[in-house]
Amino acid sequence: MSRPNNNSPLNVQKGSEKVSGSRLQADLYLQAEKIMEATRLIELGARAGLAQQLTGLEKAKVNRLYTQLMGQPSPSGQTPFSDTWYLKDKYRLLQAAVIWKLYQQLIRKECNTARVYIKVYEGYLAIVNEPLLSLTRASLVPQLVGMGVWQERRCQTCKTLYLAPVVSRGSTCPGCELYYRYRCRKCGSALEVIAKGRYPKTCPDCSANKKTG
Repeated sequence: MSRPNNNSPLNVQKGSEKVSGSRLQADLYLQAEKIMEATRLIELGARAGLAQQLTGLEKAKVNRLYTQLMGQPSPSGQTPFSDTWYLKDKYRLLQAAVIWKLYQQLIRKECNTARVYIKVYEGYLAIVNEPLLSLTRASLVPQLVGMGVWQERRCQTCKTLYLAPVVSRGSTCPGCELYYRYRCRKCGSALEVIAKGRYPKTCPDCSANKKTG
């Protein structure tokens, strides 16, 4: 009894069609996954440009998706590229450090860039009571570190790691700076809140003791 010829043209054609069908299915799955990621990024506040950059989808497709989801075209304008906005407020710097910590943890476990930023921002929203950073601002934090504009330093007061500009000479994290803005650096008692001018570093009692001492 003769064995079937697996190399016959008919069998080869069927095998080729099976491989092509598997590849097509994989491509469709990948496209659907990217569309879901772009959708979530837009829901979290990303512009079409950022969603396109993180997912790798075609620009026209992301623009169309943004319009369908938001009911209007994606806002135009240049995305932020410097750290000026963060440096104007200690709270912004403090929250940027939260983004960086989350990013460090998740980038080790996840190779999908879009998914990393989705999880980072969702975690940030869950942790922070009053979020100050948009998804666009949050996505710039790892880039500032990667470009060498920011670096990690250890706070001399609380000993935790924080982010600071490379050109900065400070050694205190934004959290401690905010805390001691309203607390005496000698005894830790609350300081009187002032509307304008330089914040006092010590309370009246400690200042008086220093003068008499």
